[in-house]
Amino acid sequence: MGPVAAIPVWVPFLAAVVTLELIADVIAKEFSLHGGGWRMALAVAFVVVGNVTWQIMLRSGVGLARAGLLFAVGVAIGATLIGVFGYDEALTQRQKAGAVLGVVVLALLS
Repeated sequence: MGPVAAIPVWVPFLAAVVTLELIADVIAKEFSLHGGGWRMALAVAFVVVGNVTWQIMLRSGVGLARAGLLFAVGVAIGATLIGVFGYDEALTQRQKAGAVLGVVVLALLS
């Protein structure tokens, strides 16, 4: 059994940024369905906290290109899953292919 590679310090920050963005997306979707200025304000607050976390993550040594791509694919896959399973939204065949390719991108970048 070989040594276990340490997880880079930026990985938990990236997970937090993606999670915060997905929470903001769900709250924004709820605002679009039900209204309520407080929902909009709460979604914005989660985006702001996510952006602060993003700044800390970038200072921890990850490159912008890598982080940006991982963030974009992570949020795209997460939002797709939330839309399909949480809000009963349908995907076209092309969108399904795009989701599969997003997973391939994550695999290739890891």
